[in-house]
Amino acid sequence: MTATTEVQAAPEARTDLKPHARVRRIGGGLSLVASGTLICASLLMIPYTNQTPAEYLQTGVDHRTNILWAAVVLHFGYLLLLPAALTLVRLARRNTPKTALVAMLLAGMGSGLSGIIVVDFYDVALANGLPADEALRIFDLAGSYGPGGIIVATTVIPMAIGINLAVYAAWRARAIPVYPFVLSLVGWVVFTMFSGDAWLPSISTGLVAIGLAWAGVVVLKMRDEVWNRV
Repeated sequence: MTATTEVQAAPEARTDLKPHARVRRIGGGLSLVASGTLICASLLMIPYTNQTPAEYLQTGVDHRTNILWAAVVLHFGYLLLLPAALTLVRLARRNTPKTALVAMLLAGMGSGLSGIIVVDFYDVALANGLPADEALRIFDLAGSYGPGGIIVATTVIPMAIGINLAVYAAWRARAIPVYPFVLSLVGWVVFTMFSGDAWLPSISTGLVAIGLAWAGVVVLKMRDEVWNRV
């Protein structure tokens, strides 16, 4: 009689799952795994040397095809940062609701980050279609427009802070270990401070990729009932 009761109770527990809970969990886990991986892969495709604008434009001449395809890869990596952040926010929303809310708002502001990538195509066109001095002049002129800087600052910075705050919130909620947060934070800091280096951005985004993928594996291995409760 006891065995019969246990068998009947299992389906009832499953009926408590929210619609498409498994799909959302798997999708969220995969976005965590894929977002950082694609960002790192895009930088590995290009041995950037951009300590100066002239070096940056010359890279567009020397590695034109790589840059154009890397921009596509980076576009999808940036797109997936938002669902990745929202997945972490879900894990944290009950235990650290205020932090999770701020992380969600910042990540939402940074959702347009992938749109900035289209600038790479114009930079490559400048470098390949004009003499070096003229390309540099126009590049500097475009960078001198203040409103453009506002758009970049209110997109790049919020996403960088938002994704790290989301990882932090998920850790504080004890949904993931501390190591994904440490890797992500160190990776973003190094990427920001040494963005002009040839290889450090690739290495630093590799740390970000490992951290986010670690959190993604935790989500993918999570039981549907646990995901349903968070």
